[in-house]
Amino acid sequence: MDYMLFVKAGFTGFALGIGVLILVFYLVGAFVRVTRKNFVRVFVAAALLSFLAVDLFLYHKIRSMGGTEAQLFLAGCIGGWLGGILAGLTNMKGLLLGLRK
Repeated sequence: MDYMLFVKAGFTGFALGIGVLILVFYLVGAFVRVTRKNFVRVFVAAALLSFLAVDLFLYHKIRSMGGTEAQLFLAGCIGGWLGGILAGLTNMKGLLLGLRK
C-alpha cells in the first residue's frame, strides 16, 4: 500500500475543497454581503461547487490511473475534501465571513 499516494491525495482534496470555498465566498462577498443569517446558504452552495470541482478532478485523474492506485487516490481525495468542508464549517467560519464586507 502506497501511503504517500494516500497522503498526496488527501492534501489535494483538502486544497481543492478549501480553495473553492474561499473563492465562492470571495465572489459572493463582492456582490452581496454575507452575514451570519445567510452563511449556511452560501456555504451549502460553495460545498456543492467544491464537490463538483473534486469530482471533475477525480474523473480526470482516475481515468489515467489504474487498479489499486485509483481506489487509494479516490479514498484519500474524498477524505481530504471532507476534512476541508468540516474545517470550513468550524474553524474558518470567521475567515469566510470576513473576506469581503
